[in-house]
Amino acid sequence: MKQTLLFIIIFVLLTPESKAQRDFSGGLLFGISASQVDGDAQYKYKKPGLIAGAYVLRPLSERAALKIETYYIGKGAVLNETLTDGTTVQVFKTSLHYVEMPFLFNFEIYPKIEIALGIAPSYLFYAKQTTYRMTVPYFQETLKEFDFQPYGELNFYLTDNITTSVRLSYSLFN
Repeated sequence: MKQTLLFIIIFVLLTPESKAQRDFSGGLLFGISASQVDGDAQYKYKKPGLIAGAYVLRPLSERAALKIETYYIGKGAVLNETLTDGTTVQVFKTSLHYVEMPFLFNFEIYPKIEIALGIAPSYLFYAKQTTYRMTVPYFQETLKEFDFQPYGELNFYLTDNITTSVRLSYSLFN
């Protein structure tokens, strides 16, 4: 046991320094999503959702980079009606919970402004629909678990470490 531990320590100390780690950077993602569900006879982005995850970035040049993100995103739709007496009734609500993994090519178009294009495979791990606050049975079974989306993004650097983004993706299969 002592010989194995000694061998590992010597191996780690004598291994040449790896330069690959210096070429990568990463960070955390956190924000709010606005989504719209096609086919639900509604429009506008009325149901906010949460985005939380992480990314890894690999610069290709001074102005270009590859980025891979992995995050949770909440999507959906909601319809509320106001009755003649002034009360509001929730007609329906769709909640979709995904894990997405965009593969993006980032390009700086102006100092502190980037565009990014890519593809985003996603996995639907939970879905629920309610009509007049009653759960619609078997709703999740009507949706595809895996999806694939073309993806575009516009990033604005507020500081060297904080950005705000406007993103657009569109489901190809669901």
